[in-house]
Amino acid sequence: MADLPPITQVAAGSASYTLRRVYLNVRLASRVACVVMAVVMGTLPPAVACAAGAACCAYDVAAFLYFRRGGRIRLGYRLALDAADVSAWAVTLGHPVDAPALLAAPLAAEAVIERGVAAVLVPLVVGGVTTLVLRLGGRPESLAPFVWPAFGLAQGLLLSRYLQRRVRRRLRTAAAEREAAYSQAVLAGRNSVAVGADTIVDVLTRTWPLLAVTGRPVGSPLAAWRHRLAEETAGHAEYLRTALLRWEQRHNAAGPDLSRDVEFPATPDGGLLLSPAQVAELGTSLDAMDLSGTAEVAVVRAAPLGGEQVLRVAGRRVVLPADGRAAVPPLDLGPPVIAIGGVGSLAHSWPDMDRVPLAATIPLALLAFCLAYWAHALIVRRGAAAHAPVLAAALAYGGLDATVSTALLGNVTAGGLTRLPFLHFLLWTGPLTAMYLRDLTMHRRVAALAFLLLVLGGCAWLLPHSVSVADLSTLVWPLAFTVGASGLRDLLDRDTGAFANSVADAHDAAAAAGFLAGRADVLRLVEDAGREASERLAADRDLLDPVFLPEIERRLALVNHRLIALRSG
Repeated sequence: MADLPPITQVAAGSASYTLRRVYLNVRLASRVACVVMAVVMGTLPPAVACAAGAACCAYDVAAFLYFRRGGRIRLGYRLALDAADVSAWAVTLGHPVDAPALLAAPLAAEAVIERGVAAVLVPLVVGGVTTLVLRLGGRPESLAPFVWPAFGLAQGLLLSRYLQRRVRRRLRTAAAEREAAYSQAVLAGRNSVAVGADTIVDVLTRTWPLLAVTGRPVGSPLAAWRHRLAEETAGHAEYLRTALLRWEQRHNAAGPDLSRDVEFPATPDGGLLLSPAQVAELGTSLDAMDLSGTAEVAVVRAAPLGGEQVLRVAGRRVVLPADGRAAVPPLDLGPPVIAIGGVGSLAHSWPDMDRVPLAATIPLALLAFCLAYWAHALIVRRGAAAHAPVLAAALAYGGLDATVSTALLGNVTAGGLTRLPFLHFLLWTGPLTAMYLRDLTMHRRVAALAFLLLVLGGCAWLLPHSVSVADLSTLVWPLAFTVGASGLRDLLDRDTGAFANSVADAHDAAAAAGFLAGRADVLRLVEDAGREASERLAADRDLLDPVFLPEIERRLALVNHRLIALRSG
């Protein structure tokens, strides 16, 4: 679909909020980690480390406020600033440099969502500059300045592509629905002029036999067209009068008791079009009414084909609901968040982090990908009702990941801090829980939070060493990803509603345009046929029976008068 809007337009509020929030939260968490590591490893005096961290945090907050007001900084400038930022902290810490490298991850995620392929410059430039600075500073080189910005890029790409694919599928469905609605509305527009009691088409069709002379066709040119219209309409809808007669015949033939027979007198609104679903609903309603004898039917409120129709049958109100439309899928980040958690499981094997054997992390990642696919399929079918089972399965997988990574921990310490691999599962279950918690019953909310605490306590007990106060600074990472997740859910719901409204508005506009086009088609046909009848009257006037001339002229004048009224109406 060439004109597919980018996800930053469809989910404008949530995309902007997410990019700003991730920028601030991740960078502040990285600042805290860098300062604590610098103090613990002794690479900077505590006062200097805290002052540098405070200055950098102030810069991050100022940039966040600038972005929140709609400010923009060119990618080249931001890339240069981030490369200098990452390399300065990396050469200060020496090893490991994972925390400094994560400073550039938000820019990579933002760049891939907004600029596409140009985002590859972020890991390449940041990694290249940092490697050069480390080499010049006599520090050990590391792949982290390449890996973690690339990880941010992959996260942004996964989230945007997932939502974009959901939007693309809905837009394709909406396009097909609009085409069908337009076609149905064209038929409805044609029938609004051509079908009914003594319509303009009826008047003109009955006039043609009066113009019959030798050598001229007797039939009206509108007769064949009207027959084709009936055939076309039969494939998409049914007239109210036809639907009533079909039900009447079926009902009266169902038993030998003549006292229960029903008769529907002719109604001037018998040409009202009903969709197949409305015909079925009408039959169900009539079956439930226990009718007998003569039952008057009147149209209380008519709508174009597929719209809500309100009837009065034997004095009772009958509402035929509008045809349902496919619902707009929610902009739900649950499945891609679970998949990102699976990618994070592989990070346990990173040599500078937990050094968990790949034989354990690869199956964990594959399990997460399968879980994400299952969650996607369930959410597509059930929407928000799927959040409870999806969250339960995600927490169970997160607990497994935390237990396995803690039990197989290879690096007990890194950067002067005790490794806490079980905190990884909070990086994605934390925001997932914050987004889904509102859809759970109170009992399930308590159970979910209790499970999180149980996993944390159990895995902390499995650690071979005790945890110091400095080690607790790593809690900033799950907090960085969880804070603001509930607000993101609000914005996702709002963007979903706005997207649904835009799809519905386009559908209604297509139906309205089709109805007007259908009316215009009939009016042009009638105008052409009326002009031909007037020309034939002028040419064959002397050959026609004089008795018929006043009636012919009256009918043609009536046709012209109704044409003017219909065009102005």
